[in-house]
Amino acid sequence: MKLRSLALAALIFAASFAAPVAVSPVQASADSTCYPNWKIRQTDLNGCSSTALLSPGNDTRVNLLMLLHDRHGSVGVSNVPDYDSYYNERRRSDAAPFNFAYFAGKLGPARKEVDDSGDFPWGTRCMSNASGSAAFIAAVGAAKGLNGTERAALAAARSAMSPQCSSDETARAVAEVAVQNVTSKTGKAFANYLIGAAAFYDGDMAGAGAAFSAIGKTGDSWLDGAATYMVARAALNQATDSAFGEYGDLNKEGGDRALLSAAENGFRAYLKANPNGEYATSARGLLRRVYWLGQDRQKLLNQYVAQFAEKDAGKRNLSLADMVQELDIKLFGDLGPNDSSDPELLAVILLREMRYYDDPSLDESNPPVSRSSIEALRGLYAGKEDLFNYLLAAHAYYVEKKSAEVLKLIPATAGGSGYLAYSRQLLRAVALDEAGDAGARAALITALNAGKLPFQRGTAELGLAMHLERAKALDLVYAAGSPIHDAEIRQILLRYSAGPALLRTRAADKATAANERNVALYTLLYKQLTRGDYAGFVKDSALVPANAKRIAADDYETPRYSEVAVFNWAGSRDFACPAISTTASALAANPKDPRGLLCLGEFVRLHGMDPYFYGVTEYLDNPRDVDELGGHPTPFGGKRFSRLDAYKAIIANPAAGPENRAYALHRAIRCYAPSGMNGCDDSEQSMAQRKAWFQQLKRDFPTSPWSKKLTVYW
Repeated sequence: MKLRSLALAALIFAASFAAPVAVSPVQASADSTCYPNWKIRQTDLNGCSSTALLSPGNDTRVNLLMLLHDRHGSVGVSNVPDYDSYYNERRRSDAAPFNFAYFAGKLGPARKEVDDSGDFPWGTRCMSNASGSAAFIAAVGAAKGLNGTERAALAAARSAMSPQCSSDETARAVAEVAVQNVTSKTGKAFANYLIGAAAFYDGDMAGAGAAFSAIGKTGDSWLDGAATYMVARAALNQATDSAFGEYGDLNKEGGDRALLSAAENGFRAYLKANPNGEYATSARGLLRRVYWLGQDRQKLLNQYVAQFAEKDAGKRNLSLADMVQELDIKLFGDLGPNDSSDPELLAVILLREMRYYDDPSLDESNPPVSRSSIEALRGLYAGKEDLFNYLLAAHAYYVEKKSAEVLKLIPATAGGSGYLAYSRQLLRAVALDEAGDAGARAALITALNAGKLPFQRGTAELGLAMHLERAKALDLVYAAGSPIHDAEIRQILLRYSAGPALLRTRAADKATAANERNVALYTLLYKQLTRGDYAGFVKDSALVPANAKRIAADDYETPRYSEVAVFNWAGSRDFACPAISTTASALAANPKDPRGLLCLGEFVRLHGMDPYFYGVTEYLDNPRDVDELGGHPTPFGGKRFSRLDAYKAIIANPAAGPENRAYALHRAIRCYAPSGMNGCDDSEQSMAQRKAWFQQLKRDFPTSPWSKKLTVYW
């Protein structure tokens, strides 16, 4: 649970007379550089691989937000920044696994950038100045015991207050001068409040607390309540002085206990007298800060549970989306199954406790929770049996891998609206699939059509696509009327799992989307050319339009594995090569043709198609896990082309000719330039071998331009 501590510490000081309390812009469970895993069975955390299926591998915030959405029907505005926003904005896929910020943004309205006043961004105590000024002036106007001159003086003094919350502020001194002619008992009480507010904005919390406390009981409901609230506010801000370390991290011992106790008592006194008061929502939010700084886990947890249960959104100082984020930052990582009796929160904890690594080479020092441990909590789910049975079913599916048990726990009639109901329906469908039940496909399609909330249909499309891939029925993904509409799913299967016939059909189908056609054609031609099907390449390259355009170097919107124009390559001049179609024709006639192999190598080298080159090969050659979409590839015949293998064959062939052999030596040596690591394939040639090639080039072909150009080896 990491904190962006400096930002968070700054927020602690934010004054909020009536404004909501800000949350720290942190994604505690997500990773801004991660890539999604396209699979249903997620058993370990990848922060950007959540799905609309309640699961152990989901970000805990996603699971909790789904259940809260079921409870309340909405989650409100999310102010959680999406550090992966560039990636998320580019994609249009409802099926792609997602991160929490993206999900929260889809469930709620657009993110707010400033506070309600419009004056200040989140993060300083001055952000509430406008709303505080309006409330004060309205109270002065309604107060009894003030004459017109005093009302005008107090209102003018408050209107003139324009704090910037910088260290050299002197608002208090200005305020004291401005109200020195206010002499009535009520007027002095309001003047003290104004002086306290000025001291608060100055950062003088002790002075502010003293001024607010000096007001006493006045009989004015606004003034008495606001003063009580602000005494607590000032104490809370004072407590932060000892709560944070040099770098903004929360100290082990937390904040000053006496000050925190005073703040708690003040906020509770305000809430008791004003349960629906102007600052009641803010006071509840600030109580959470008191308990966080005081490290009172149980009281803090109780506050979150109460806020999650609150039906009136106006009584929450944060949206549910932001509340989930705050819980994750401040407390969730420390919670275990014995810490909460709230069914939804406990369910999220139990799903997290089901996590484990599927890879035995990784540390599994914390085994997943046992079924018996979950069964022991059954009594907490009275009236929520569907949720409890889902937890048992999730354990059976993800941990025990007993599909038959899932089918016993979730009836065939499972359905309904909401994320829990959808999860029950889809989990049963994927369990049928893993059990080899003939009704699995129909169940997956039914779940797909039932998905109405964000990402539900897409997650079901992912499940159905994986089913069809395993069943070797990829043609049905692309058949007319196919329910799988998601472009990313369709393209992943083309890149990894489709065979030549299907790729050829998709590439030639003018009725399909142009990008899908290009992905199919690129994949077909790339794999033919790099797997030795040269005759097939010559035939199918006729599908490449003569006017196909190259992708601009700065075009990050279009993937390179759809750039079919590369196959119109006209050849090279530095080392003379013809068009790639001519090279392929020569290799079709003689797969060992030296010039053909060298020119194929030039095509591969110049277009970044070497193995392990980040780009095209990353998406077309690197195998995917068997439990992931695209993890069941249809093999193309032949070994993948290696430039270094081609060079070595030509070096060893005296009949290849001096020019070809000299260039092969030159290029074999340069496979290791400039890092000393092989960029041509995954083999390793010793330094002695590279030295021998260099000496052979200099000895046998001294007049070759390739010998003259090469002055070192790596």
